[in-house]
Amino acid sequence: MPPIDHLEDLSRFILDKRHWFKTDNPPVQSRVKYVVFLPNPNNGETSVFRTSDIEDELIWSIGDREVSAHREKPILGRVDIAVAVVISKDLEVISSEPPERHANITSWSDEKSNQKLIALELAAKARLYLR
Repeated sequence: MPPIDHLEDLSRFILDKRHWFKTDNPPVQSRVKYVVFLPNPNNGETSVFRTSDIEDELIWSIGDREVSAHREKPILGRVDIAVAVVISKDLEVISSEPPERHANITSWSDEKSNQKLIALELAAKARLYLR
């Protein structure tokens, strides 16, 4: 794959019902919770997939094959976010193949409060798609 461009979209797959909520403001809609974006405590990275130039059906199949199969849980949804939004928070998106199209959001602060603040800002800009 070519280098990551700021115009690309990223997808993160959701396996837990507790990672989104319904808003009460009309129109009623679901929003992703910030915890979806927090870095993995083991490696300090957030796993994502590069999904700009592919159809919706293929995005879901990537989640089923590369996330659901390894975690033995069904994909309940996904959240899409632009690379430009991620890098605007002083984070980096680094290609990390295999698997194909995999990348990591890196350069997170070591401070948990800063991680939460940035994850809240990312969640506010993300688009949630439920299955």
